[in-house]
Parts: sequence; structure tokens; C-alpha cells
Amino acid sequence: MTRPVRSPAPDPAPPLDREPPQRGLSELVLKNFLHFLARSGSVTFAATRASLERRTLYRRRASDEAFAAQWDEALQLGIDRLQDDAMQRALHGTERPLYRNGKHVGSTQQYDNKLLQFLLRAHRPEVYGARQPSAAPPLPFDLAQRLAASAPRADAYDEAKRAANAPTEKRNAKSKKQGG
Repeated sequence: MTRPVRSPAPDPAPPLDREPPQRGLSELVLKNFLHFLARSGSVTFAATRASLERRTLYRRRASDEAFAAQWDEALQLGIDRLQDDAMQRALHGTERPLYRNGKHVGSTQQYDNKLLQFLLRAHRPEVYGARQPSAAPPLPFDLAQRLAASAPRADAYDEAKRAANAPTEKRNAKSKKQGG
């Protein structure tokens, strides 16, 4: 059985009352920080584990392009690892112990459906993303053409109907005047 490789112990933390000059950061301490950043994807966690202050690291990053590039690479590795862990949990679940009367009686596999939905939405937004309200589908071209061609016939029909009803409407209007 192989034992997990442990990272070297970090240098002791600097006193809290003053920040050490940036030149005082050894390569070993910076590598330790980058190691923890690559494993976690968290600057705060990595800085704490390396016994460094975040602002010291951010100043170093701003002034040292090589360190900034290493930082970005380590951060991406950490984020990739988080994504891999999330995918594992979504696909294979996590084992949860089962207790009865305070006694461990077994375990069950618990799956995180919300995590699975999130990952699917992130990787396949065209399928699992938020649905946009769809507009009415456009009319087929031939139907639109036929409706446009029928408009003059419909207008002629309406005009003929009005002309046919005109005498009746005049009679009704006269009777209303006389009766009213």
C-alpha cells in the first residue's frame, strides 16, 4: 500500500503586526501556495495552508508576471479538479451511513440531482438551459401569399354586402326617426 505524498511543511507564519517584504518569500513557500491552489481552486485556502497573507500574494502576483502565470495555471487546475469532483458526485453519488436506534446498520448511495442539473445546464445550455418564450411560428410562405391575394376579394365582398344592406339600413333609420 502506498502512502499519499505529503507536501513539505510550510514556513512559519510571519508576525501579524507587519508584512514581510516580497523579496522574503522563498520559492519553496510560493510553490507550497501554488500546490494548495492547484488542489483546491481557493486562494484563501491555499494562502492559509501556506501561512501567507492574501494581500502579500496578490502584490507578488501584480509585480511578477511569471508568478502570475503560475498562479493562473494552478487556479485553473484547482477549478478543473472541483469540476471533476462535482461530476463524480453527480454521477456516482455519495455514500451516506444509515443508523437505527443509534447503531450503524448500513449505508446508502445518495445522488445530488440539483448538482447534476447544474452540470448539464453548464455543459449543454442549448438543451438544458433556461427556455426562452417562443414567438408564434411564422406562417408558411404559400399561406401568407394566399392571404395577401385574397385581401382584394375580401374587400370586394365586404363592399357588396354593405351595398346590399344599404336600403334596409335606410328604412330602419327612417322608422327610428318617425317612431322616436
